[in-house]
Amino acid sequence: MNDLPTPDGPTRRQRILHAAFELFMQRGYAGTSTLAIASHARVSKRDLYAEFAGKREIFAACVNRRSAAMRAPLELAAPRNAAELATCLITYGTGLRLGVSDPQVIATYRLIVQEAATAPELAQTLHAEGRMAAFGAVCALFTAAQAAGLLGPGVPELMARHFLSLLIADLILQHLLGLAPPETPELARATAEMATAAILKLFAPT
Repeated sequence: MNDLPTPDGPTRRQRILHAAFELFMQRGYAGTSTLAIASHARVSKRDLYAEFAGKREIFAACVNRRSAAMRAPLELAAPRNAAELATCLITYGTGLRLGVSDPQVIATYRLIVQEAATAPELAQTLHAEGRMAAFGAVCALFTAAQAAGLLGPGVPELMARHFLSLLIADLILQHLLGLAPPETPELARATAEMATAAILKLFAPT
């Protein structure tokens, strides 16, 4: 389905997703029906089902849109030298911190926590669309860097876990509790630079 805006305004799919996200935030996942979404989006239920198979698919699309920042820098070219590797990690890390601290992403996390007991599939959706996408991208980058001799011995999956732990730490929890200050590009980049320096030192070529 086309998800690009037209000269005349948002597409039908975009209106449905916008309406659904508003209702999910107001009423929760369980308290939001497809009929309510259709009414709020000013489309018929037939139009809604022409775009989505059901409520779970609508929610998955909402998560997908809000976790896009976690996947945005994923297609960076394989690094050819240490400087390019550092640049890739810093660029990705900066984007990831800004992405996961976005207010709408945090709102999505809050919704999933609230609905965890009755709709555990929501957490699975976020895990697949956001966290695993980010983890897979970093693993691929470390695998390519290791093959190029830019990193020493180690399991790429463990390298990725170390990097993401240094990068994110308890950032999401702090935002969920309302304790974290707003994330700025400067703070995100500084954290990404520190995480990158630490990981490159820890797994330096022998």
